Amino acid sequence: MRYLITTSIPYVNDDPHIGHLYEFVLADIFARYYRNLNKEVFFLSGTDENGIKIAKSAVEAGKNIKDFVDEKYNKFFELKDKFFLSFDHFIRTSSEEHKKAVYKFWQLCQEDIYLNNYSGYYCYSCEAYYDEKDIKDLICPLHKKKLEKIEEKNYFFKLTKYLDEIKNLIEQERIKIYPQEKKLEILNILKVGEIRDLSISRDSKRSYGWGIPVPRDSQQVIYVWFDALINYLSGLGFGSEDETIFKKFWNEGEIIHFIGKDIVKFHAIYWPAMLLSAKIKIPEKIVVHYFINIKGEKMSKTIGNVISPNDLLEKFQAEEIRAYLAHQTIFNDWDFNFQNLRDFKEGILKKEIGNLILRIFGLLKKAPLKINLNNNLLKEISSKIKRDFNFYINNNFEINLAYLIAFDLVKEINNFIDQKKIWNNLTDENLSTIIINLFEILNYYRPLMPQKIEEIIKKIEIDNNFYLNKEIDLSPLF
Repeated sequence: MRYLITTSIPYVNDDPHIGHLYEFVLADIFARYYRNLNKEVFFLSGTDENGIKIAKSAVEAGKNIKDFVDEKYNKFFELKDKFFLSFDHFIRTSSEEHKKAVYKFWQLCQEDIYLNNYSGYYCYSCEAYYDEKDIKDLICPLHKKKLEKIEEKNYFFKLTKYLDEIKNLIEQERIKIYPQEKKLEILNILKVGEIRDLSISRDSKRSYGWGIPVPRDSQQVIYVWFDALINYLSGLGFGSEDETIFKKFWNEGEIIHFIGKDIVKFHAIYWPAMLLSAKIKIPEKIVVHYFINIKGEKMSKTIGNVISPNDLLEKFQAEEIRAYLAHQTIFNDWDFNFQNLRDFKEGILKKEIGNLILRIFGLLKKAPLKINLNNNLLKEISSKIKRDFNFYINNNFEINLAYLIAFDLVKEINNFIDQKKIWNNLTDENLSTIIINLFEILNYYRPLMPQKIEEIIKKIEIDNNFYLNKEIDLSPLF
């Protein structure tokens, strides 16, 4: 089985914050999980670098647009090494490789594209139009900013042509949306029937010429969402001379999009319609994570409560942050504060997981040089934990619940050591049990803390089902 794991691509009008990091880490953990099962995985992310909002942000900052975009891109891309993100490719939508893909895709959709006049109220932060009936006092419902009346000639995509088919695909779960409430939300939008054809271009003057020009019409640039969604294809080589990776992972793999809850409509309605028009396979799964709040409020520069990845790294190690994020509820908004992260580190990571690993290696210093791994007295318990863990990961994508279950094995091993008083009973079956279940613990937590766990695994030697008990000294993990 092959998997294509993607994140949405963050808009580079501003610096990265903890919400961007959360999505990157979630998707990375799933990519590592599947790789640990010896599945082929391509993990794709990138940056969304076109659009009027980015051009305006650069101009307001007094910077050249390209220089501004390059600077922001670097801040996102450097998270890869800082947080052990295993991207196979990080696509930039201002790149030539992406532009080629967009032009090929536009051509494939040509029969569903037409020119028409457009009039509506525009939010530059949303990069979207609103109908007057959907807004109050001409204020954007999301960004609380005054909307601007825009009248211009645009190219349109026949979105309405595909709505019934998309509805059927979602109802039949050929497109699976997680959690269920987001599936119902999209079906309700489709049922209401107010979606119109999509404006997919903007007057290039409004974007200061920044963006991908419409083919054979340089007065228009392609609408940022129509352009940006195609990153899922361009990042695989679609539109290039060599489309091997695209064919291997898009056409022949299972596609899993990880996105935030504010962009579900774009991924569950617009994107499938675009793919149906281009006669390209639709994605199988869309996993919608919820938001991180600060003291119950959405992060906002105006309020001054934005937390950056670098703010976190000043106080904690990258793998501590990764593990903490994985333990938070994926399908509900949750509140971040530094004390909770500190408590998680000192409790779950240091006192429980870290100390258990150190405790086991301490016990093994008194054990024989060769231990036969032929017995697992916790087999029934550990097998159930593995089944439940894999169920929550594979069937529901509820990573936080999966790791609550994995933590049960940590508690079971500690109880086993105490009840058996293993320091006085270094029998083969006792030692075999703790070593076999140590391996399970390392496998569970490897996607969360890849560097720390990998360092331990490299020190362990197995030969023909025997654990070779050499001296292993570990410093405290946290």
